[in-house]
Amino acid sequence: MEWLRVPLADLDSEGRAVVERDGDEIAVFLVEGEAHAVANTCPHEGNPLVEGEILGPTLTCAFNNWKFELETAACLFGDEHVRLYPPALRDGEIWIALDA
Repeated sequence: MEWLRVPLADLDSEGRAVVERDGDEIAVFLVEGEAHAVANTCPHEGNPLVEGEILGPTLTCAFNNWKFELETAACLFGDEHVRLYPPALRDGEIWIALDA
């Protein structure tokens, strides 16, 4: 398995970051001590999900109100899931599985 490692120090004050791998942006979130990583592109219109609102386990796109479950990337409001990158929190870093 290939991993992308993101130090917690790279997250902003809201626990967010965008990392790039092979031209794809990944939105990384630390919410209540849990790591999450999804494609940074909303499937509706391609807007950046890192700018969305997080309420509990739900990420809402700031541009079109589509809602995604952070843990599974399932679409709760809209009709297409976002790509999930399984994360793990290890030794002060978020490890993102790239080939899962």
